[in-house]
Amino acid sequence: MKLNVLHPTIALALALLTVTGCGPRRQMPKAEPPDVTVAPAIKRQVVDFSEYTGHIEAVSSVDVYAKVSGYLEKVAFEDGAFVKKGQLLFEIDKRTYQAEYDQAVSQKALYVAKNELAQATLARNKKLVGSGAVSQELFDESVASANEAVAQVNAAVSEIAARKVDLDYCTIYSAIDGRIDRTYVTDGNLIQSGVGAPTLLTTIVSVDPVYAYFDVDELALLNYMRQHQSEVDPNSEVTLRSLKLPVQIFLADGSEYPQLGTIDFGSNQVSAGSGTLTVRAVVPNKNGALRPGLFVRVKVAANAPYEAVLVPESAIGADQSDRYVYVLDKDNKAQRRSVQLGTKHGPLRVIKEGLAAGEKVIVNGLLVVRPDKPVVPTESTMPEPPPINETVLRSVTKNEKPMSGTTPQQPANRPNQPPSPMPQ
Repeated sequence: MKLNVLHPTIALALALLTVTGCGPRRQMPKAEPPDVTVAPAIKRQVVDFSEYTGHIEAVSSVDVYAKVSGYLEKVAFEDGAFVKKGQLLFEIDKRTYQAEYDQAVSQKALYVAKNELAQATLARNKKLVGSGAVSQELFDESVASANEAVAQVNAAVSEIAARKVDLDYCTIYSAIDGRIDRTYVTDGNLIQSGVGAPTLLTTIVSVDPVYAYFDVDELALLNYMRQHQSEVDPNSEVTLRSLKLPVQIFLADGSEYPQLGTIDFGSNQVSAGSGTLTVRAVVPNKNGALRPGLFVRVKVAANAPYEAVLVPESAIGADQSDRYVYVLDKDNKAQRRSVQLGTKHGPLRVIKEGLAAGEKVIVNGLLVVRPDKPVVPTESTMPEPPPINETVLRSVTKNEKPMSGTTPQQPANRPNQPPSPMPQ
């Protein structure tokens, strides 16, 4: 009986399913082409820079020690001040050394008096020895006494000079112009000198100029020498000092130091372990902004200016195989193009291969683009790379100081742009 009751219900459900299944299928909405921004790739003159990590050192550095022992009486400078060569720094209690000097002066006076007596006795005996009034033995004794008196006077003079040196050492002056550190010893302390554990009083470092030391790999070194070979006599030895390569200095916060340095020294051998050569640049530091010990970034022009195709970093995609950009074809479809990247210049990147100047590149909306699919482009323009600083491209000529101005020169094929910092 239950089967007869349920049968009409099952039949109705089957009928509804049949009617629904036979109706028209619902289609998914068609995807609209994504909106993107495109801009033509530009060709500009650029310069590649090699960048190194370096540190600042003072040209001259002096550790101030006392050459005599005694109690410190006076500190005559302010901690961290700039001092001049010959400026008074410390005074040590000189009473003991003054007494020793005065004693040496008195001793000389005594020996001078003895010498005068000995010389007078010798002169008298020299006249009497011929007549027999003075024996030869007595005459010989007077000669020896006169010579001894002269030697005593000379010894007294030397002793006075030695005591004068000790007395002068009680007053300590600056050996160089520079910035002084704090005093490590305060008034009233006993200062020790000599071998063992002498007392370090303070340190002084020169300020202007300073050295920037950094390590250059051997391939870059050979490239620099080859690049500038034409600027020197081909028959002469090529050294880093003779090339006078200008360098740019960047501080730890990324700011550019306003004055250029000049390479003046390279180590006499390349490290076999690291394949690098230690190089030194002289950097003007008139305002004292560069302190010894600072870490800096040093940039050196790696080659001459050249024409390059550039696109923004945002236009470059990457996968496990290569780097690529999307180029817009005549049908507004995105075509994937594998490219070989070069150096970075401001917001732009050099494209060595795979792209020509003037081709429209998708610079915004890269993530929603699919190869060979249409897009809705919005025209835009490429940003400009930073202007080339001409002063870092050439060697500084003989007797010419490193140039402190960084007025950039606009290349011929680049529209006028306001000066901007060099690429970071």
